Amino acid sequence: MSSIARTFAQKKQALTRFVKPLSPAYDDNDGTTRIFPFSYSNGVLDINYSGNSFETIMVDTTNQDPLGEADTTINVLSGPYLVNSLGDNFKAYIRAWRDGTIDAGSPINIYIAPQVMRVQEVDTNHLPNSSGTSYRISTEPPTGDGYVVGNSTNDFFATYIFKTPLTFTIVEGGVTQYITFVSYTEQE
Repeated sequence: MSSIARTFAQKKQALTRFVKPLSPAYDDNDGTTRIFPFSYSNGVLDINYSGNSFETIMVDTTNQDPLGEADTTINVLSGPYLVNSLGDNFKAYIRAWRDGTIDAGSPINIYIAPQVMRVQEVDTNHLPNSSGTSYRISTEPPTGDGYVVGNSTNDFFATYIFKTPLTFTIVEGGVTQYITFVSYTEQE
């Protein structure tokens, strides 16, 4: 066996590109549990309101806790990006979520900066997400080798999940509270 063949034979493989996420999620108007529609630009992590019902469900209605698991499988699209600050929509959600307990004018500051990865929901009509089987039979063909869902209006359900946890602070009753958001991925 050549040295090149030995090198490839011994190389450890990373995850496949399809994984099941446990990440901050919400129940959308269509009855689907979706990952928070995070956006990222120039070090700022925010929530994108375009093409989804997040603002209506999670911001306009107060005290909505994030759910922990979405009913989906994702395709990892990027490596990690470092978050330096939180955007206004993200802060609006935190104020709505903690309404009644957060002090008026409380700063919302990053305590431990996370790394995020861009991901996209995939078509669960072709990739099982929680059925416990390794196959799926359908009368419709896949959308392509990326098995994408959505459209340009909802950015094809692309979002970001946490590679490392985000911890931020708020003040409630004059006491600093540390809130941590985390994502986990399970090999599908």
